[in-house]
Amino acid sequence: MTVKRLRWFLFPLFLSIVLSAPAEDTAGTAAFDKAIDKLFAEGYPQGLVTYFCSLGTNTDLGFRWAGTPAERAVGDRVAAEMRAMGLSNVRLEPVPVDVFEFEKASVTVGDRVMAASTIAGVPPTPEGGVIAPIVYVKGGTASDFDSAGDVTGKLVLMDAKMGSWWFTWPAFEAGHRKAAGVICTYTPEDSKYFSVDDSALGSFDGQYDLDALPWIYISRRDGDWLKSRIEAGPVMATMVLKEKVRLERDGGVAFNVIGELLGERRDGQMVLISAHQDAHFRAGVDDTAALANMLTVAKAMRASGHRPKTTVVFLATAGEEFGYTNAYYEWLTGAWWAATRAHKDWAGRVRAMLNLESMAVKEAPLTMRFNPELKPWLERLVSRCSALLPYGSEAVMPVNSWNDQWPFTAAGIPSVEFATYSADYDKLYHSNFETSALVDWAYLAKIAKFAFRAAQQLDDGLLPYSLGIRADDLAAAVNKEELLAAGANAAVVSRLAAGVSAFRTAAADFDARAGAIPAGRTDAVNDGLLEVEKVLNSGLTALSPADDDATVYPHQAVLRDAQGINAALATLKTDRPDPAAALKALAGTYMTRFGISFSYPVYLKQLTRLEPDFPRLTIGGQGQLPELLDVIPQYRKIESGDYAGAIAELEAMRLTQLGQLDDRLAGIAGVLEWAIPRIEALR
Repeated sequence: MTVKRLRWFLFPLFLSIVLSAPAEDTAGTAAFDKAIDKLFAEGYPQGLVTYFCSLGTNTDLGFRWAGTPAERAVGDRVAAEMRAMGLSNVRLEPVPVDVFEFEKASVTVGDRVMAASTIAGVPPTPEGGVIAPIVYVKGGTASDFDSAGDVTGKLVLMDAKMGSWWFTWPAFEAGHRKAAGVICTYTPEDSKYFSVDDSALGSFDGQYDLDALPWIYISRRDGDWLKSRIEAGPVMATMVLKEKVRLERDGGVAFNVIGELLGERRDGQMVLISAHQDAHFRAGVDDTAALANMLTVAKAMRASGHRPKTTVVFLATAGEEFGYTNAYYEWLTGAWWAATRAHKDWAGRVRAMLNLESMAVKEAPLTMRFNPELKPWLERLVSRCSALLPYGSEAVMPVNSWNDQWPFTAAGIPSVEFATYSADYDKLYHSNFETSALVDWAYLAKIAKFAFRAAQQLDDGLLPYSLGIRADDLAAAVNKEELLAAGANAAVVSRLAAGVSAFRTAAADFDARAGAIPAGRTDAVNDGLLEVEKVLNSGLTALSPADDDATVYPHQAVLRDAQGINAALATLKTDRPDPAAALKALAGTYMTRFGISFSYPVYLKQLTRLEPDFPRLTIGGQGQLPELLDVIPQYRKIESGDYAGAIAELEAMRLTQLGQLDDRLAGIAGVLEWAIPRIEALR
């Protein structure tokens, strides 16, 4: 297609977008902006942030994990504010969680007491702590432990290599080696997190288990001192982790908080605006400022007399950072519970979810993560509202499994995350240096105004979904030649290719005619669009464990694994086998890289938590996870020179992968075949 022809092809789409865009209520926008300015001038969001940051289960460090008194106090205040501003149907909805009330942690060597932090889900030490010698095990891999020697009954000091693996992997390795406890610290080899200062402490998602070892984190300064002492000779230490633990099975509970600004239409549709209540440390940015901003937006809507056509639901979630121990997918718990348990009926009714995260870091662009369908709409919004984005913006798709938007989109709801990130912020993210001093209040006010405009545009008129962008995005992920080369069934591939082509045509046709849809048909078309979005999002949203839980299409993770096995077989089934190339190919499949670095029982322990019937799969149950693939035995056979044995087993595994791939390709085709006639009927 020539550039000239491309322009003519896009013109109807451009015209339809312009014609279908809802007219802005300029008077209402001005009144809202005035209300926002007044609330910021009076210190309303600042006061909320100050109060929220004052709460914590640890006197010095803060921490308000799911279900703790600190998080509960946040929820109570959120509900009180919602009621005071006049929102309707304000309620606290219970979310079963494992409650870990972190009180204090430390390491003592001689007369030096080193303050420490921890991650959620870790079992506490016995009363009086663990007293034992310390052994430095570097990054905590199997080979690191082999080099360190016997660690039975000892404390292990290890470097935090978050860019390589979760804390869980080396902690499980330490447990496998019968150590008594884990002390983690900073290393310049992995300098992204907790590097802002040599006294910084850190916390994060841990994917921990109650039968794993007590785990704490000490600062770079203390870690370096401790390493120097260990190098000089034997070191005895006392490790303390004090917590109160109440598991879900014993009544552990947190609460999502919901309030509504009722719309004039009572058709059951809504715009959802969310932020989360829980936090590591004081967390002025993540997510305290965003939570305060959500309440400020709601209060400004009420104060300005804003009367939406569509009900606006404000949701403060619990347990975004952590909800369960003994789980791989331990995060997004409150959002997952709302999307899949308490409010399964929201899918097909929510026009879009606006998730507010990590605000407002000075000089950081506003990052927007979204469904492909929302891309043109958000680009237009950014273009019209550039004055509200002094540091620019960044558009990213697809949605992210590291914020509350994910379980809603996987349930069928289109979403966008608004957040501010920067390289400097990464250095203090989830550390005791992430305080309210980081918040740029003028910028936060601008983001509040931007979020209002987004909600306003979703309120009335034809929904601003570009189905053509979604179709193009899917088409880019479905390469017929690549699938056939991998060994997928030709008939299934042809069926999917035809479906993708027809989907692109139907989607482009809808986008082109959207501007001509009569006003009297808008409600009916919107109902149809919501139903189509429900099926597309739930049917096409998946997770890839191999890519750190990136969002992918359902076939992509399986295809990657099949390609890895194919490549390994191709290098082995020659007159001159290339074992190094075969090992490299297998290392890129599933989670094999962890199986290479850690002991096999540790690897298997982690894999079991990704089984489809694992009792705490949570958001993983929405992620259409690939079937478990364990090629470590074949990897070891190749290392030992048993190529024939490895080939025979990999051939069988290849057939299993291709069968799974065909099923997934057929599943995607089925989603498209359902959607195409319904899209064609939208007129």
